[in-house]
Order: sequence, then structure tokens, then C-alpha cells
Amino acid sequence: MSLKEFFFKISFLYKFLPTHFLMKLARKKSIAIFYHYIKKDTEDELTSHLYKAKNITQFLEDIHYLKKHFRSISIEEFLQKKYKKDYTFFLSFDDGLSNFYDVVAPILKQEKVQAINFLNSGFIDNKELFYRYKINFLIDFILRNDIDINKKRALKDILALKEFHLKNVVVELTKMNIHQTKKIDKLLRIINFSEEEYLLNNTPYLTQNQILELKQDGFYIGAHSKTHPRYENISLKKQIEETLTSVQEITNRFDLKKQYFAFPFSDDGVTKHFFNEIKSKVTATFGTAGLKDECIDFHYQRIPMEYNSVYSAETIIKTELVYYIFKKIIGYQKIKRN
Repeated sequence: MSLKEFFFKISFLYKFLPTHFLMKLARKKSIAIFYHYIKKDTEDELTSHLYKAKNITQFLEDIHYLKKHFRSISIEEFLQKKYKKDYTFFLSFDDGLSNFYDVVAPILKQEKVQAINFLNSGFIDNKELFYRYKINFLIDFILRNDIDINKKRALKDILALKEFHLKNVVVELTKMNIHQTKKIDKLLRIINFSEEEYLLNNTPYLTQNQILELKQDGFYIGAHSKTHPRYENISLKKQIEETLTSVQEITNRFDLKKQYFAFPFSDDGVTKHFFNEIKSKVTATFGTAGLKDECIDFHYQRIPMEYNSVYSAETIIKTELVYYIFKKIIGYQKIKRN
């Protein structure tokens, strides 16, 4: 169990503490939070085995809690620190899923909440499917279906397992990364899953026209890398290429005046050298480490709102604040980079 998970486990101890009291104690005036996907019903074929996505009711409860204790601000207000005397929150969504257009945007417009959508330039218009979503389909198929002996043998051989045991197969699948995409695609062929057919029929990603419409409605647009790799597992050269290629493509495609970038997965292993290389080409960048202070003046950390268990916004925000206060006491609240 990680230290943050421990703080979630004991959240009942500080649930009675007022949000503004904790914000004052932490000396924070604004928070940045992010989601990926809000499901319409009980089914979630994209992320069901990766993390627990919230449904519409849970998301609305989050929004109502946030609006009760914070004022919604745009990314520009967040960066300019135009907080006035009240507490504020800045909302973002990662991955550029069409779910934002169909489900999230109507809610945010109704609730008068501002947001930015960080897009993977390689996935716009449903050109390609994120490798982790492919893994989710594989796990779901294996758990839901009776698999014949030939498929079991083929899956076992590709995963280099001695025996086909469901638990071991799922564990191996969850370990796979972007460098194993060809292997993942072989596994998909075994279960007769067509990426092209799925993208055509289900359109999980935003299209260019949808993005332009969202921009017209006042939502902000940013970049989220080209193919969504884990940055700690790729070279500095590849990190810079993934970042600047996506920033440039999205800037040009949607005529953006400012360049915002959010790291896929996290910014673990990203050095000062990387930030020095890109700082003249981006307005601001964002991580996923929760409530932490940064050593890079144009880089900001955000609080994740999705976990392996569904926690309310109140639980997540209060846990982040208490955890931050604890880290500050022991001098661990600031991220250090090589």
C-alpha cells in the first residue's frame, strides 16, 4: 500500500474538517483536477479494467461539491493566478475522448464550469486506438468468454507463459507497454478484434469538427503527446519529439494562440533538461502528481479524480490537502528534478 492509499483509508478521520480550513492550512488558493472519461451507464468498455470511471451521477456530485467550495476558472485565470479572495478550481480532461463531447460538455455548460481538453494528436478523428484501451478489450474478452484450447495456446505462447491461468494472463497484460504494441495487436487478432472496425463503428475519440465546436463553445484545447507513451520509459529525444509534435500539430490544426501540454500517465523521470528544451515552445505544462509544489515555474501538478476505487470529490480533495500538509511537515511537498 502506498502512503497516499493509506491516507485514503483513513479519510474518515478528517472528513469532518471543512474544505476551506484545509485549503487555508495548506496555504493554497486554487487546485487543478483532471478526469478522462465519464460513463453513461454501468458499462465502460474502454477503462473498466484500468481504473474505475465515474458515472454521470457521481460526476455531478463532484461538480456540485466543487462549486460549493470553489469557483470554476479557466486555464488562463489559473495561470495568471486571478483568484481574488475566493478559492478556485481548474478542470481538465485528458485523452480527447468523444465522451467529452457527448456526455461531459453538456453537463459543464449547464453547470457553467470551464475546462480544457488535452488531446493526443495521433488519435484525433479515430486514426488509432491507445494501446491501454486495447489491453482493456483483451482482459475483458478473456474474463467474459470461454476460450477454446487453440486460442489459449496462442495467447499463452505470445505472453511467454508456461500455463494459461486467467490471473497470470491478466497480470501479464496489465504489465504491457507501448513498446509491445505489435505483440498486443497479435493478441487482438487471436480474439478476432478489429481495431479499424471498432474505431469506425464506435468513434471513441473526438473528431476535428467536434473539437472545433467545443472550442467555439468556449472550451480550451491542449496537447497530450502524439501516441500517449509513458515518458519515463522513452528517451529524452523521444520525449521532446512526442511533446513538440503534438503541440505543433494541435496548434496549427485548431488555430491556437497559446500552447498547453499535459503529460500522458505522469511526468516521472522528466528532467530539467527536457523543460529547458521545450520552454520557449509551450505556454504551460501539467503533470498528474496530485497536490505538490513544482521546481519548474511553468509546470503545474493536477489532482487525479479517478482511481481503482470510486472516491467522491470531497474525499479526494480533502485527502490531497491532508497528504500535502503532512508532506510539507516532513519537507517532501516539492518535486525535485535532475
